[in-house]
Amino acid sequence: MPDRSAMAAELALGLLEGAERAEALRLMLADPAFAAEVEAWRARLAPLYDGFAETPAPAGLIERIDSLIDAEQAAERPAPVVAPLSAKAGGNGWKIATFAASAVAAVLALALVLPGPAVKQTPPANPDMAVAQLTGPIEGLLLTARYDSRTSQMLVRVEGMPVTDTEPELWIVPKDGQPRRLGRLMRGGVTRIEIPEGHRKFIDPLSNLILTMEPKVLPDPDKPSAPTVAQGRLQRI
Repeated sequence: MPDRSAMAAELALGLLEGAERAEALRLMLADPAFAAEVEAWRARLAPLYDGFAETPAPAGLIERIDSLIDAEQAAERPAPVVAPLSAKAGGNGWKIATFAASAVAAVLALALVLPGPAVKQTPPANPDMAVAQLTGPIEGLLLTARYDSRTSQMLVRVEGMPVTDTEPELWIVPKDGQPRRLGRLMRGGVTRIEIPEGHRKFIDPLSNLILTMEPKVLPDPDKPSAPTVAQGRLQRI
């Protein structure tokens, strides 16, 4: 598999951490082809999660695990020095030793066959940040957005905006499908938007950011009056 495809798959699976994850996210924002490959991997892998149903742990599992650990630790400790058996008890000595060895073997065998508790893997995430890359039918138009919940601000970089008599307007569309206005963007460079308090709850992976080109005076500030020219899904990082 090419390195870029492997990185896209690992990002989709949540396997990247630290500098590698940061590099992949930067590439996702800068390269639409790589971002599309990550989304393709996520769509390809999504059905795998449907095949795993949640199963409760058997009753008493923790107690059995604890007893096995105690037994293994006891088996690893040096055997205490015991007095030699007297001649009277010597006839039963081999029976005692055989029973003790059998008990240890049974405990170790049980430890090997007992299933471990199911652990649900959760991709690493930083709930304080969200990013999105917006593209559309206009060639060369690219927007990258980053939201920081600590400041409640979104930074939006615009590249390749054509010259028109309309103005770029940014909206967020949560899962209910109703657009909410975030603000007007500059035609180039970075625009800093203070997200209204009522809209901050919509910053999640179920929401899309969309861009429309509106008249200088919005006919209705509560909904777009023009078609979407760029859009992108929010992603937690």
